[in-house]
Amino acid sequence: ITSLGTLTALTVDDITINGSTISDGGDLDFDVGGEIKLDSDGEIIRLYHAGTQVGAFHLNNDDLAIRAMAQDKDIIFKGYDASSNITALTLDMSDAGTATFNHDVVVGGNISLGDASGATITMNDTDGSEEDFAFVLGANALAMRKTSNSNDIMRLDLTNERVGIGTTTPSTLLT
Repeated sequence: ITSLGTLTALTVDDITINGSTISDGGDLDFDVGGEIKLDSDGEIIRLYHAGTQVGAFHLNNDDLAIRAMAQDKDIIFKGYDASSNITALTLDMSDAGTATFNHDVVVGGNISLGDASGATITMNDTDGSEEDFAFVLGANALAMRKTSNSNDIMRLDLTNERVGIGTTTPSTLLT
């Protein structure tokens, strides 16, 4: 190999490597016998659509962050289940990342609900009868309430360690 000096600019229309052509028209396929590695010392791998950044993989304090870069665009996990296209999980970025799972959520450990005051677990029926109910953690009390009218069905008074059924102020151990 003979040195030809310094190359300051190179314009190439198409490149052919082992019979495969890389071109700016059409698709770009990588077919390798081993791994495909993306390595960036800048800690970010950016994804673009028609010149606009839409997403990124970002190394953030040694954690891998997946980011939707367009405002209010969701991050969606999709796949196939018995030949059916499904959306398994949607992270709603227009609602601070609210997670919507398509089916069951299985937890192998504890479940924590944000700040203790106002944390809610809501269970909805499927027939539209509005017999939905929720567990609501408030100031020193846990209530099971009907969501259609917000009436407490049962309340646990955490301060006095009392249970009230049909009352919000149990006066004895069980009222």
